Amino acid sequence: MKLSFLILSILLTTSVMSQNLSLAYDGNPLSANETIYIWGDSSSTGVIYCYLEVTNNGTSNLDVLAKKTEINILSGTENSFCWGACYSPMVFVSPNPLTINAGETNSSGFSGDYMPNGFIGMSTIRYTFFNSADHNDSVAVNVVYGSGTASVNDIDNIVNITAYPNPANEFVNFSFKKPLSENAQLVIFTPSGSEVFRSSVSDNFMLDLSNFDNGVYFYTIYYAGKTTSTKRLIIAH
Repeated sequence: MKLSFLILSILLTTSVMSQNLSLAYDGNPLSANETIYIWGDSSSTGVIYCYLEVTNNGTSNLDVLAKKTEINILSGTENSFCWGACYSPMVFVSPNPLTINAGETNSSGFSGDYMPNGFIGMSTIRYTFFNSADHNDSVAVNVVYGSGTASVNDIDNIVNITAYPNPANEFVNFSFKKPLSENAQLVIFTPSGSEVFRSSVSDNFMLDLSNFDNGVYFYTIYYAGKTTSTKRLIIAH
């Protein structure tokens, strides 16, 4: 019994200690497997960038590889990434690692590059960073790229979403110019782009804020392949 407990303790300790990597976006730490949103223009010549900061929290230098996984890709768009060098859209794992010294952050080595190519909608890409010597020592983030702000005035006129009271305390009401179809979604996220709420919406409704921390948030509606302009919501309990 004692031997089994000792083995379990060693395994748990090893598992915890092996997680040396962490991520940040725009200077804000990200939880493992967090989802962030990045909005941009659907211009046929534009690129939407995602810059991530990778930190080695361990006591030894690590050779770190980057990997992209296409979760849901809007047809007609392209994507690639840079990790030290920049790679073609056909590369999913960086051929060469970047060394991150113990306790240091690589703040300029990675960028996710998303090319809407004139198409309006959303794509989700998962970026994973892992120790080349121990693939279990890894951290990942899901990035949702949204393109379509070139048509923001049209969709704003259709939806015309408002939130009140704002600042909000116990609850907030969202109202719309007119009822929407069932495929409309309300997304609320932090200033760093981390999603904290998502729900299908079709008409005016009230949201309970008891599970929200005090602070500044942003909200938008994804509707008919486009997004409304992003608006600010302040929560003060």
